[in-house]
Amino acid sequence: MLTMRDTYTAFDTCHPAVPATYFAATILIAIFAMQPVCVGISLAGALMFSLAARGWRRTLGGLRWQLPMVALVAVANPLFSASGSTLVAQLGPMAIYQESIAYGAYAGALLVAVVLWFEDAACVLTQDRLLQLGARALPTVTLVTSMAAQLVPQLMQRSQSVRAATLATTAAAPQGSRDRGVRVADQLMSWSMEDSIERSDAMRARGWGATDRRSCYLPDSFCTSDALALAGIGLLAATSALLVYVACSQWRFYPTMPRLVAWWGYVPYAALALLPTVLDLGQRVRWGRVA
Repeated sequence: MLTMRDTYTAFDTCHPAVPATYFAATILIAIFAMQPVCVGISLAGALMFSLAARGWRRTLGGLRWQLPMVALVAVANPLFSASGSTLVAQLGPMAIYQESIAYGAYAGALLVAVVLWFEDAACVLTQDRLLQLGARALPTVTLVTSMAAQLVPQLMQRSQSVRAATLATTAAAPQGSRDRGVRVADQLMSWSMEDSIERSDAMRARGWGATDRRSCYLPDSFCTSDALALAGIGLLAATSALLVYVACSQWRFYPTMPRLVAWWGYVPYAALALLPTVLDLGQRVRWGRVA
């Protein structure tokens, strides 16, 4: 089954390698950017693109469990890591420090940002686009992935059909839930084995495995604009990674947190995080003027 979306982004007009490179670089930087400003930039960029690509309903639906997770980490961290120099409260023998609360809060925000980036990537890199990336390099893995994506939902639907038929046939219906599960699994196994024989015959008839290199249909061609986009994303990501490393190396939570100051080095990372949202808004404005 292909993932369908109601909205389209600027990445939809590019080769799948472009968004794959962007999200891979952005997620890797976000995972290791444990610094307040970097965490804020990453969270803001992921949230804004989620609103643009996934809509406010799905984004707010995810925040229902993501925001409590931030609060949970912020509260739990001081209880397990009593470190710092600024005492906030004393609960018997347990001391709660401001630095521990801050570390937990930023760690929770970092986790939410990474989850949002993965959700954004899943929205842009649909199943068909992911399969296109590995169609030539990894044909067997691509085939197995596509078949699993189709057969697993099919197996779940068939299990419901077999279970309903078993319950409807009173003479064949087992008495216990365990026996009923064994009967359903047995029927599903027989059904899957029959389909596997037909599927292998069809693949053999179509020449699967006859040659070392197999041709495939690629709906998106890699053109000059895609190469330029990859080069730009790679340069911006490398610059951002270097500056984020400098910012993180100069920051510490324990024993005391230094004072944050304005720095130009945050600009490239902010540009990287906000890039898809800016492109998406620009595309919408351009098409709105044309209409």
